[in-house]
Amino acid sequence: RVERQDYTLDRQLNAKIESKENVDVCALIGGTLKKVCVNEGARVKKGQPLFIIDQAPYIAAVNAAKAQVGTARAALSTAGLNLDGKEKLYAQQMVGEFDLRRARHAKEEAAAQLEAAQAELAAARSNLNYTTIYSPVDGTISIMNFLEGDVVFPTSTLPIATVAANKQIYAYTTLSEELLVNLFEEYGCSTSDELLKKLPPVSLYTIWGEELPQKGHFDAVSGEADVLTGSVLLRASFDNPSEMFRNGSNGYVGLPITKHGVFVIPQEATIHIQDKCFVYRIVDGKAVSTEVKGLSADDEHYVVTSGLNDGDVIIAENA
Repeated sequence: RVERQDYTLDRQLNAKIESKENVDVCALIGGTLKKVCVNEGARVKKGQPLFIIDQAPYIAAVNAAKAQVGTARAALSTAGLNLDGKEKLYAQQMVGEFDLRRARHAKEEAAAQLEAAQAELAAARSNLNYTTIYSPVDGTISIMNFLEGDVVFPTSTLPIATVAANKQIYAYTTLSEELLVNLFEEYGCSTSDELLKKLPPVSLYTIWGEELPQKGHFDAVSGEADVLTGSVLLRASFDNPSEMFRNGSNGYVGLPITKHGVFVIPQEATIHIQDKCFVYRIVDGKAVSTEVKGLSADDEHYVVTSGLNDGDVIIAENA
């Protein structure tokens, strides 16, 4: 005999784990990788040197740029002296206005050449600084795609390595549109932001069932559904101080969903034919096939949301 009750389901949603700070380490300049400063898989600190690219051509470029700055500065000084002389001669009406203007333009051009040379020097120094690649965050470095002696380029499709800070993680999972609509109805929400505020804390489990001690919460819902599956992407945030999970791990999120005024019946009482579910309801001493709607709670229980009434008697086993 079935009676209405409130029942909490723990929906297990497959999840892909990503670190909140998961940074590709790439070269900003090209060159030969002369030194790898850390071991693969090592813990690194923000600002710690990771790789050094061959500095010789960049040191030479800096020295050449310094020489250009010196030449341009001397040319500007010469142009300034020439202008001073022209101005004195012009005051004595010993040269024409054309000569004076040409001297002024020569000084302006020399000043521009000095600025260009200084810009070249700044760029050369920046490139020299880029030869040492530092860790962008505190975290763990991945297996490296390039080793000492390899040539790296800023246009490479592969990063040299990746640094992942696993202390805080995201778990990305999907919900069917039907379940998402049910959640909106269950919590009386009209917007995704409202739903995120009302959803209860969630648990994160490894694929072998070990639970992360820290609870998390959903904080983002995709604004579109997958065109192939119709599923909607959700993101949950978790603290992961023990680094039980790493960037790229798999697991599942346990989302508790409370159903109010439903019938909880044994799975053995149900018959599934394609996408429909039936139970045998006892009517005047006979078993009558009755279609119901609901969802599986677990391997043993089925939650019926419609199709039965209080006091109905059904076949409980071996339907």
